[in-house]
Amino acid sequence: MGQINKDTAILIFSLSAQLEAERKSIFGNANKKASRGFFNILINRTRKIASSTGADVIIVDESQQKGTTFGERYANAFQELFDQGYTKVLSIGNDTPDLTAEVLDQAINKIQHKDLVIGPSTDGGVYLLGMRREFFNLDQFKALPWLESTLFNTLVNGVFWNRAKAYYFDELTDIDTAHQLLQFLYSTDDEVLISFILSHLLAVQNLIQHSKSLCLSDKHSFSFQLRGPPAFLLAA
Repeated sequence: MGQINKDTAILIFSLSAQLEAERKSIFGNANKKASRGFFNILINRTRKIASSTGADVIIVDESQQKGTTFGERYANAFQELFDQGYTKVLSIGNDTPDLTAEVLDQAINKIQHKDLVIGPSTDGGVYLLGMRREFFNLDQFKALPWLESTLFNTLVNGVFWNRAKAYYFDELTDIDTAHQLLQFLYSTDDEVLISFILSHLLAVQNLIQHSKSLCLSDKHSFSFQLRGPPAFLLAA
């Protein structure tokens, strides 16, 4: 499918799978390899979904981000795309597995007529944010409460943002914690992710059980060494 709106770009603003696994040990600190594999799946899926829209897709990970704070890095990524000539930018991350190509197609359509397009996440943040160049303000964008649970409410109720003609999508869940991973597992019908999650959760459970068994065995061995011989041996 060819891109009709040549002045619209999809920005995938995220960390690499390696760094995501370091910051979000969703399978536990002892199994970061599983976390890395999970985020690799999500990153590849996000790229595929974004590319299927026919829009120009620009991926910006930590190796390309510029700035000290998250807000600065995010704002600079938007600014660079506007400077390149795009008049509308839709941004997504890599940690929302329920995001679909249909939502992105609809977001591309909506941003042609709206100032702001927002997909709220269940933790108070956003999984999708689209903005037109004439509405973008670098300093105000940087000053938003990024990575905080008040972000969506600030976008909706802030004095400046409240002036925007906005469109809101349904709420979706980002996966940043083990709890969110389990919530997603119970709600999804994605067989690939279900299989991956269950197999690695089982591996973690087996590791824990094995560790407990070793601990109990060591404690039993240690306490046995401290005790005298069993009573029946004394009686003999």
